[in-house]
Amino acid sequence: MNKILFCLALLSLFSCRNRNPSLSDKQLLALMNDTTQRVVETPVSIVFDADYTPPAGVKFTEIRSVDPANPPVVLNIANRNLNIKKFNLSDYYAKVRYVKLKHPKSASEGNFIFDNVSGRVSFDEKMRWLVISIRSLFKFTDDYIIVGNDLFGLHCYDKEGNFLYTIESNDYPKVYDASRNYISLETSDFKGYFGNVATIGNTCLFSVVEEKQSMLCLYDLPQQKRVMTRPFEGSALFLDNTSVARYVYQPVRSPENFLFTFDLKGDTLCRFPNYQPEPEIRGGSYPSPPSPVIYYHGNRLTIRQSLNDTVYRVVSPNRLLPAYVLNFGAYQADLPTFFRGDLSEKLLPYSWKESDRYILFVYTQNRDTPNNRRDGSVQFFYSYYDKNSGQVYHFSEKTAILDNEFFMENPIPDAVPFILSHADIEDKQLRVCYSKKRLEDLVNHKEFASLPPEQQNKLKTMQNELDDNEIFIMILE
Repeated sequence: MNKILFCLALLSLFSCRNRNPSLSDKQLLALMNDTTQRVVETPVSIVFDADYTPPAGVKFTEIRSVDPANPPVVLNIANRNLNIKKFNLSDYYAKVRYVKLKHPKSASEGNFIFDNVSGRVSFDEKMRWLVISIRSLFKFTDDYIIVGNDLFGLHCYDKEGNFLYTIESNDYPKVYDASRNYISLETSDFKGYFGNVATIGNTCLFSVVEEKQSMLCLYDLPQQKRVMTRPFEGSALFLDNTSVARYVYQPVRSPENFLFTFDLKGDTLCRFPNYQPEPEIRGGSYPSPPSPVIYYHGNRLTIRQSLNDTVYRVVSPNRLLPAYVLNFGAYQADLPTFFRGDLSEKLLPYSWKESDRYILFVYTQNRDTPNNRRDGSVQFFYSYYDKNSGQVYHFSEKTAILDNEFFMENPIPDAVPFILSHADIEDKQLRVCYSKKRLEDLVNHKEFASLPPEQQNKLKTMQNELDDNEIFIMILE
């Protein structure tokens, strides 16, 4: 079971009830209006709720039209005359620095999590063995680094990596075996940080569970205190200093709506309907649709709906501005084909990371499944769009190498290579987190022997210097 299903099961136990906020709406909005407007980073996980019903009353009508003065950029994936060019990090970054973080708990009590956690999880007193995807997030605000996961809480560090304080401790009964990355817990005991951090200035927004209720929490990092806690089912994303959004689209279980926006009081500002056709699935199992792309670019929430070809900037609570269109042409898979058809000749979006100068993206031919991986029938295309030249380039024709194995060379002086899926991109920076195990995997990687001696030595030194509850963050600028 993946993180989404795990969160859904928890949310079914933690129903919302009324709770008084710590500040009045007038005080809250005054505080937010004094906060510097700059949204950074993106929630790592998105909680879906197929039975979601928004509060009554929609204030604004949606606008989703193209701006003639700023039309979307069309990436022509349908052109299979591939423009092959190596992706060279030194074309975009000039220097590197490292930040070292130490978890406030010992490795045996809790830790940074980079791999799926296996364990025994009890729902309604019925124990089940699960593999849970709960990876640690690392968010950079104006003056802080926020680190955390759903099991071991949310913590605040300064920009030099010094631990400052714990935001949410997640102290509930659980047993963790670090050597096996194994967890045992009862969901009815769960309390504390529940994922999804968005930030604006030095204020962050995240979900918590208190007294078995799902709550939205607004937290002031310099003051080290909450400035709002109110009932809210699921996740929320900052739009600006007075409004938030919630992504709700599921092609099969909840196909009517795409996105809702709210003010901080909880009033519905706008409903964005889903305009994709509803797939006709009658009984039987069906493949999981790809996850949406949700991130921030500059101060704009940016979204590509699952199985859609358009990337939108959310420029106001009722305005979606098309920014990019992925043109797959005849290789596009419509919804009926995706769920029930033959995808062996179809191209499917896989991952998407945008910087201020380029977009690094991956797509596949055929569906990415364990069986297709084993028989080699799924192929990966590693690509990038250079914003200055306006060209789409491919690293190579195609490959069977997964993005969690794809080795990225790094010619920046004093930098080290990394695995592509480990990289996070935010405007002018590329960041990679290295745990002791990730460094060990790089040292044992088949590409390691081809690295310059100074990079080999640096990787080994970094590995030797790290304790089990520490990580390095490499920042390319």
